[in-house]
Amino acid sequence: MNFRWMGGYKVLRSYAVEDLRAGMKIGRDVLANGSVLYGKGTVLTDADIVKLSGSMLFSVYIDEDEEQADERIEGVEYLLDDDYVNCYEKTMARIQRIYNRLVKDETLDMNELNVVLSDDNIQKLCDGAKAVSQIHNMSRDGDTVLHHVMHVGILAGLMGNWMRMPKERMRDLVMSAFLHDVGKKCIPDEILNKQGKLTDEEFHEIRKHPEYGYNLLKLGPLKAKNDVLFGIVQHHERCDGSGYPGKLKKDQINELARIIAILDIYDAMAANRSYARRCSPFDILGVLYEDVLSGKLDTEYGVHFMRHLCQSLNGNWVALTNGQKARIVYIDGSGVKSLPVVQTTKNEFIDLNRRSDIKIQAVLTAREMS
Repeated sequence: MNFRWMGGYKVLRSYAVEDLRAGMKIGRDVLANGSVLYGKGTVLTDADIVKLSGSMLFSVYIDEDEEQADERIEGVEYLLDDDYVNCYEKTMARIQRIYNRLVKDETLDMNELNVVLSDDNIQKLCDGAKAVSQIHNMSRDGDTVLHHVMHVGILAGLMGNWMRMPKERMRDLVMSAFLHDVGKKCIPDEILNKQGKLTDEEFHEIRKHPEYGYNLLKLGPLKAKNDVLFGIVQHHERCDGSGYPGKLKKDQINELARIIAILDIYDAMAANRSYARRCSPFDILGVLYEDVLSGKLDTEYGVHFMRHLCQSLNGNWVALTNGQKARIVYIDGSGVKSLPVVQTTKNEFIDLNRRSDIKIQAVLTAREMS
């Protein structure tokens, strides 16, 4: 959103709460429980920021003039964070060791898993809007299955925070998410990574991965963790009974599986696959929206994810269908199908809600921005 002001642009820009700084001026009333917590025009102090950090708010709109916006046009603060990447890579290495040992001798290494699920590690990996930016900004070099389970695990941690889940419940959700695709390691690489159409036999084999994963884990240390196990075996079930392997209906599907199903679809479509290029997050949200409306996905969890994920995309760089690169600077949070306002590298502002001829192709990685 922008408007003319004293010969320049005045920009209303969304900041994650953790990125706020004293001296910033609020550009839009900040509401909490229906009341105005901070009015438009308020200049933030350190005490205000501490108060906002302790609230359930994720972002605040800040007024910036043209000069301030130009200073940030490179968007460096939204690209890769070395500490985050280091934590991500160490965690992925642990997940790889966990998966390899499970497939090799059907043993779940609880020591490794407990490190992955430690409070400190999850807090670093699931750090609000920063986590969403980072997983979109990183390239998926190497094992695509491992990157996928990392992303679904991180999104699960974000969902747990967004839904204010009790600590143990959130731990079970994240655990199930990190382990949900271990069964794919039982499928030959030539099938998983096949270029082109799968045969009926190959398609049937891939569809067995939830059961393969469940069977690897059901007799081990997690045998009493029914929710975690059901989250793994049921994450491809759909609320209308169209999923697999059991064609279960909503009331038969475990809550964790209904959440992981949404995260799994989002991240799978956001990645380049052997049979399809990655999609724009907003196209994916459109697919999720239709699946919620049609009864395939859980309405409560679907809407919760779409609303929060959409707001967390502020600040990301994207490729547009007109060939330009742009940064998302504003998203209207009033609807789950709202499209963003973007700022191009030429300082042009485009409201994609009003330009049907221009769309977002994909979120750009740091490598694609360099």
